[in-house]
Amino acid sequence: MRSFMLQKLVDETLAMGNQELSMTLGVLARIKNDNYELVAVQSNSGAYVPGENYQLGNSYCREMFELQKPIATTKIVNSSTALNHPLYRSLPLECYIGAPVFLQNKPWGSLNFSSMAQRDKPFSQSEIELVNSLAEKLSGLLDSNY
Repeated sequence: MRSFMLQKLVDETLAMGNQELSMTLGVLARIKNDNYELVAVQSNSGAYVPGENYQLGNSYCREMFELQKPIATTKIVNSSTALNHPLYRSLPLECYIGAPVFLQNKPWGSLNFSSMAQRDKPFSQSEIELVNSLAEKLSGLLDSNY
């Protein structure tokens, strides 16, 4: 992050998303080529920290970034790729909701929220719209600070 104020706004956005969605991990990630870098993290477990890098193929954001639209899934353990997913083996996140973040109208990264707890019901349309709205807010903040 380039400025303290930007970092503060991003952290507040992640904390609010975690609270509103009852999630335990909020992430703003920069995606470039096949690199997935954690830029900001709000977590109750401390499992991930800003600055960590992963291959995009080893992240839950790959599909969302390829489609360039929000995705939401619950009970990841039921997916065909969960058992082979390197991040799932180290931290079995069971639900995920994310949306793309843009910088100057070009794909920049992702905003996502996840939890190790399964959800009894799918994410609602209003929850998906909330995450998309937060991603758009962060896109605007990045546009004005980069």
